[in-house]
Amino acid sequence: MMDRRGIYRVDVDIPAEDWATITDYYDVLIFNTGHWWGYDKFPKETPLVFYRAGQPILPPLGLFDGFKVVLESMVSYIEREIPRKTLKFWRLQSPRHFYGGDWNQNGSCLLNEPLKEHELDLWFDPSNNGVNKEARKINHMIEETLQGTDIRLLDLTHLSEFRADAHPAIWLGKKDAVAIWGQDCMHWCLPGVPDTWVDIFSGLMHNSM
Repeated sequence: MMDRRGIYRVDVDIPAEDWATITDYYDVLIFNTGHWWGYDKFPKETPLVFYRAGQPILPPLGLFDGFKVVLESMVSYIEREIPRKTLKFWRLQSPRHFYGGDWNQNGSCLLNEPLKEHELDLWFDPSNNGVNKEARKINHMIEETLQGTDIRLLDLTHLSEFRADAHPAIWLGKKDAVAIWGQDCMHWCLPGVPDTWVDIFSGLMHNSM
């Protein structure tokens, strides 16, 4: 939450009440980070500031170092507080397909066919510094942090990287829709991709019981 100083305070050791209070209620839990860990959402003018035990962490942490601390704290809490019998999954990042700029920088995804395998690294490898690089970087941190825990990876990323054609951007069905409503290269609209996610999750859940 933004405070009066224009910063977003993140208490790394205080879990959100809406999920911390139901730790022994559900038989299956799925965690994810969403797409909130990006510099476009938290520029230097309104940064994330990370706190522990009510005090700012010093020296101040950058975005991804802070994410690593948050992730470690959250995983530790899950391991400590959620019963072992509960099936726990962590869904990796869903890839975005903005091209030529991010969502607020005239990025677009007007492709009407899937990407080829040799094209994926151009879009998603962090070394190419593209607008879609965060997914793999964040996924790598998640995979490292979950090692040795009983939280299973729900990896939907690689198969979804191919589907640059499956977003609403060119399928809105109205003339000049993109010019009016802008691009949506993050959410999914075509049948197939989300259905496959459900099939994979169902298979993992079945094999875990």
